[in-house]
Amino acid sequence: MKTSIGSLILILLLLPLWAAPKAKPAEKFRLIHSDKLFLSKVGEEQILELLGNVHFYYGKTEFKSNRAMIFEQQKIARLNGNVKVSNDTLSMSADSVAYYRIPEVMNLGGKVLITEKKPSGSLRWFKANNAAFNKKEDKLTAWGDVQSYDREENATLKCGYGFWDRKSGYAYLIEKPKLWTGKQDTLYVEADKMEFFDKERKLIATFNVKTKSKDYQTNSDFLIYFLKEDKAVFSGEPSFISEYATARAREFYLFFKDRKLERAELRDSCVVMFAEERNAPQTNRVSAGFIEILFRDENISRFRAEDKVSYYYLQEKTEKKDYFMNSATGEYLEANFNKDNKLDFMNMKKSIRGTYKFHNNS
Repeated sequence: MKTSIGSLILILLLLPLWAAPKAKPAEKFRLIHSDKLFLSKVGEEQILELLGNVHFYYGKTEFKSNRAMIFEQQKIARLNGNVKVSNDTLSMSADSVAYYRIPEVMNLGGKVLITEKKPSGSLRWFKANNAAFNKKEDKLTAWGDVQSYDREENATLKCGYGFWDRKSGYAYLIEKPKLWTGKQDTLYVEADKMEFFDKERKLIATFNVKTKSKDYQTNSDFLIYFLKEDKAVFSGEPSFISEYATARAREFYLFFKDRKLERAELRDSCVVMFAEERNAPQTNRVSAGFIEILFRDENISRFRAEDKVSYYYLQEKTEKKDYFMNSATGEYLEANFNKDNKLDFMNMKKSIRGTYKFHNNS
């Protein structure tokens, strides 16, 4: 850039105008570079226009853009074209930014990207059509095709509108929020609203909650997901559906390992319908006050039922097996399944009453 001596002198003379005596030191204006500079006055307003490779600071906040207009009396800075803003651990880019210095609020528009990088190595970014950042309160709002990624949680989300309070570590998402953890087929969650609590590492999803993986789906009114413990609690008449089983209860507790389902607990008014063949009619039934299900590669490997247990099991006749039907009630039931999801062992205890039917050709 070629700068005349006169332009340099003009810039030096202008700098005091943009650092008002009553302004906080943190908001002091410092111009680093601009290919062109124009100063004009409209009424009481002084307007500084910067064109080409614009680079300046307000306090510790750095601004870069193709063009900027600074309104001294209104305390407004408007930037356009490849705008980049850096503040502490937060960096932002957009097509345009309007910075209102008195409330310390930034409005960002067009191809918004906001990235948070901390010394600990954590990384989180947001993309949206529009966003607003309240620098004083450290609060971020984004709307219009919002997308986000959290490297620490290995989670990706999408929604129409999101809010994030960085100080409290609280965020909420509305307008069809969707969440993936790991790969898209590992764990997927959608709901009417989602809330995140950073300190507790907790997700709360409310109304029309659906959780999916490649092997199962759950539906409920409410979900609380504890990311640290890798545990999910479903309430509001939840249901669990897979190719082998369908389950219902007042509450579900799902326990994961590396985001894969390892164990489930069903509490109060529990019913499990299951089949031994993939996508076969689920004619076998267990009901109880409490049911625990263990999974192997997300297929049932073992289950245990307690408190007013009743079950019905039907084995159809095949070339290798005879017809067998068993229905019973009791206080305790346990069953094991082999790696092919076939019933291997079943045992009932305490106050047993039942019916057994056999049929063979011998």
